[in-house]
Amino acid sequence: MPDRSQTRLALLKMAARLAPEGRPMRGGEPRVLVVRPDHIGDLVFLSPALSQLRAAVPEAHVTLAIGPWSAGVVELLPGVDRVEVHPFPGFQRGPKPPVMAPYARSARLALDWTGRYDACLIARPDHWWGAMTAAFAGIPARYGWETPETKPFLSTALPPEDGTHEVAANLVLTRRYAADLGRPCENAPALPGQPPLALTVPDRSAAVAIQWLARAVGHDRDYICVHPGAGSPTKLWPEARYRSLLRGLHARTGLPVIVTGSLGEADLVESVAGACPGGIPAAGEFQLSELAWVLSRARVTIGSDSGPLHLAAALGGRTVHVFGPADEAKFGPWSPPERHRVLAAELPCRPCGNLDHCAAYPPLACMAAVPVEHVLQAALDLAHH
Repeated sequence: MPDRSQTRLALLKMAARLAPEGRPMRGGEPRVLVVRPDHIGDLVFLSPALSQLRAAVPEAHVTLAIGPWSAGVVELLPGVDRVEVHPFPGFQRGPKPPVMAPYARSARLALDWTGRYDACLIARPDHWWGAMTAAFAGIPARYGWETPETKPFLSTALPPEDGTHEVAANLVLTRRYAADLGRPCENAPALPGQPPLALTVPDRSAAVAIQWLARAVGHDRDYICVHPGAGSPTKLWPEARYRSLLRGLHARTGLPVIVTGSLGEADLVESVAGACPGGIPAAGEFQLSELAWVLSRARVTIGSDSGPLHLAAALGGRTVHVFGPADEAKFGPWSPPERHRVLAAELPCRPCGNLDHCAAYPPLACMAAVPVEHVLQAALDLAHH
């Protein structure tokens, strides 16, 4: 009996034959839809591609389709004229919807997209739902990656960029679209930190962050940041390790340590910050752009693989990242190597990419295997750099 994925693939291939023939829009500037349904870090990694698209096709009208979970990062991104926010299936946290709900939502969104775009760039490699929706909307040029489930819906399917950092892969996608318009981009290799992650914190957000810091730690005083939360439980470094880290940081530097997180992480933030007299809890204190500014201006920011850590690195901050199941070659910090450290356990199963559970070892094994002493030393090295 075929498994569920094989059945879905067969149905998607049948559905692709029913998609309407796309027709280019007449006149005016190209109208481009970029779909990135993932989370904060994934949008951060998209920023050089958006800059490249704007430089190559300056007259294009670019719409970015994202999920509500990453809406806060939009004001930091370059080259976007319009933003659409959709609760993309498969990315919400919570109970799974009925089996047909994603297809019904796709049909409704396809009607909304019909006649509005000349091209669609599906930036997430396996996002067949977005590719299917674009096809049924009749968008004529549909670019994405050649995975079994996305390929039937794409007009241009690029070979997968296996082992390539997400920033570099995104650049390949926009470069191909621009080249097909007769606007070739410079085909220089993408290296960590080059091209830079082109993010900008609005002045109003920086002003709010500066005022908060003046109250919390003092005007123009140095500080360290720790961000113990993460988007997946399998990315969490143990709470006890963070408490030990805080004690070591305060003892070795004498600097205040701001512990950041969302309101939903308040208990974790309070517990970690309470590990030493220099701990300052800051759960739910900031909008995302304000948080990005605070993290990036710290002497060093420490945490696991998470969107806020990527924001800090993108804005030039010094960062220490504890990696577990995710592949740092694809999702590690895109910043000059001298400004960050990546620490990961040497387990034969990692990086497995499984963000739901650990099948081979006890939960959090690959995270717990990273010792406090290594993280502390990496943070001190950067703080005194």
